[in-house]
Amino acid sequence: MISIVLINWNGNRFLSDCLEAIATQSYQPTEILVVDNASTDGSQELLLREQRHYHYQLVCNECNLGYCGGANLGIRQTHGKYILLLNPDVILDVTFLEQLFAIAEQNPNFGILTGKLLRFDRHTLDSTGQFLRKNFSPLERGYGEPDRGQYEQPGFVFSSCGAAAWYRRAMLEDLQLNGEYFDESYFAFYEDLDVGWRAQLLGWNAYYVPTAKAYHYRGGGLSEQQRKKHWFESLPFLPSVSFIEKPAFIQRHILMNRYLTLLKNAAWQEILPGLPAICSYELLAWGYALCVRPTLLSTLRDMLRIFPKLRLKRKEIQRRRVVAPAHIRKYMC
Repeated sequence: MISIVLINWNGNRFLSDCLEAIATQSYQPTEILVVDNASTDGSQELLLREQRHYHYQLVCNECNLGYCGGANLGIRQTHGKYILLLNPDVILDVTFLEQLFAIAEQNPNFGILTGKLLRFDRHTLDSTGQFLRKNFSPLERGYGEPDRGQYEQPGFVFSSCGAAAWYRRAMLEDLQLNGEYFDESYFAFYEDLDVGWRAQLLGWNAYYVPTAKAYHYRGGGLSEQQRKKHWFESLPFLPSVSFIEKPAFIQRHILMNRYLTLLKNAAWQEILPGLPAICSYELLAWGYALCVRPTLLSTLRDMLRIFPKLRLKRKEIQRRRVVAPAHIRKYMC
């Protein structure tokens, strides 16, 4: 019934704990597939050793396919009614699968489920579901807040953080485009928001289950100071400080994929209310690019190059949408 697809890239130091947490679940998955994206930190050697103990299938890619390519490969090679996509820096609480499975079985229109993600300290929230900022970047609800019980109520959300995202296979088959569940133009970043948005447009629901807990390291290469949430990150018109602190190749994916997500999925009735926030974001992001990282300007050239394919994707997505813009706007903040 449940397939776990663990997508790894250089997650060696997290893998053993992640696999042990899967092995001790109160409700066991039907199958586990580990997709290694050409890791260079000894991950593949560790995974080959641990395979006999944890009994998973292992696919070692010769090149890094990114989160999207790895996820698509894993979805195609598994057969479960439900799929949990998992990052290696996530440790599942013992009843995580049991809690989500019960909700999924009772609600056939729930295509996406998310649990309560906390940091490794067990006291700081990482995500209680994704929402949509008015500047069309994802908002991880609760990100960086102390867990004081303020998100104990289950309820509808826009999407799920891709670090531990539960998907109904029927929904993924419904939203796939050209044989891709996750749009491989993204490589990584914003792909979880994009899938959630396309699911919403097709009438599927995303739901938050606070009793399903998991612990996410997030940003394994960043210092504690870099992971700290700054007060201005909550402002709806600013690129987050985490964007400024990321390497250039990640910044490029974030900029590019935000445009892809917006241009594919948004109706003008959804764009207009957020126009001030969008314009502010653009001015600040491109001002930063001009002054600090001029190499990011090549993102505009790349957007023009893929625009014909993007236009076809948008046409198909909008042709199939079954919800009014007001439905999307209620998840914007």
